Amino acid sequence: MGTALRAAIIAGLLLAAGASPAEDERANAGQLDKLRARIGTLQQALEADRGQQDELRLQLEDSERRFMALTAELAALRKQIAEQSSLRRRTEVQRREAEGQLRKNRTVLARQVRAAYIIGQRGQAKLVLNQDKSQRLTRVMTYYDYLNRARVDRIAKILEQAAALDALAQKLKSQTAELEATRGRHQGTLTALEAARDERQEMVRSLAQRIAGEEGELSRLRADERELSHLIEELGSALRDVPANLGKQPFVKLKGKLPWPLSGKLLAKYGDPKVGGRLKWNGLWIAGSEGDAVRSVARGRVAYVGWMHAYGLIVVLEHEGGYYSLYGHNQNVGVSIGDWVQPGDVLATVGATGGHDKSGLYFELRRGTAPINPRLWFKGRA
Repeated sequence: MGTALRAAIIAGLLLAAGASPAEDERANAGQLDKLRARIGTLQQALEADRGQQDELRLQLEDSERRFMALTAELAALRKQIAEQSSLRRRTEVQRREAEGQLRKNRTVLARQVRAAYIIGQRGQAKLVLNQDKSQRLTRVMTYYDYLNRARVDRIAKILEQAAALDALAQKLKSQTAELEATRGRHQGTLTALEAARDERQEMVRSLAQRIAGEEGELSRLRADERELSHLIEELGSALRDVPANLGKQPFVKLKGKLPWPLSGKLLAKYGDPKVGGRLKWNGLWIAGSEGDAVRSVARGRVAYVGWMHAYGLIVVLEHEGGYYSLYGHNQNVGVSIGDWVQPGDVLATVGATGGHDKSGLYFELRRGTAPINPRLWFKGRA
């Protein structure tokens, strides 16, 4: 990577640097807007430095980017479907309650009509003629008037409830149509996602066939490791020009105390041999399901977010004393360059980017450009 990448990183991080720890923590909205605008510049610089890379691997990266975007779109549609379904269920409950009230009022009205019929089968004149005491006559007439008013009130309520029921029925019809439309978009996105998944798998197979054999894999892995080391070197050079209050406690004092970024089985350990023992793993590969949360191991500043061939979508955090933590193979990332994170904060979600057939997190710790054994820094087991 050349001076273009270094300049882009410095420009972006200068915008994130504050005049005090409090400003670093809050990073006002104006700074963040400018900072995020620089992300595109940084990515262009990185891609320019990688312009001579393998075309097939660049196509794989593009395929994984599309897959990532479709995954995010699918998640958003599922959330929308859940919200619309919940709203529809509430409306359905309201409709059933309104129907129940309407039935109740109709039953009461029927009783009132029957009572009125029995009392005044031949009208009020009969009631007057049949009364031999004025007091009794008054009571009966009062009851008859009350019954008539009650019937009028009940009829008004029934008409009001019938109108409300019609409105709820229309609302339910509209909500059902919206839900079905969203489900249609969801199905379309799901179909596109499956096509993107198949495309990616085919590219992974093609890439594996092309580099089949120990020498081809060895050459690829060495190139990938050089690329990552070069990135860390460029970041270190840039970050020295943008000092920051990275933590109250020196990072070195956290050895043996760090939380794990992901709970899961270790698919590969630091120092394990690969390519017939001609290379070794520089970090940990932790198994996880796609979409699982990837968490920060310590307080730090997001120094880099981007794509690298073998590592897929990565996040690099800067910590005190020239230490870095790297999180690779992510499906989605929720942080940006210059953001501050605390231990346990969610950085990304687990994926298989970088052309892998197993989902999980690739994690490294480095002091400067030199990888160190992360296992010695964690508290407990994965």
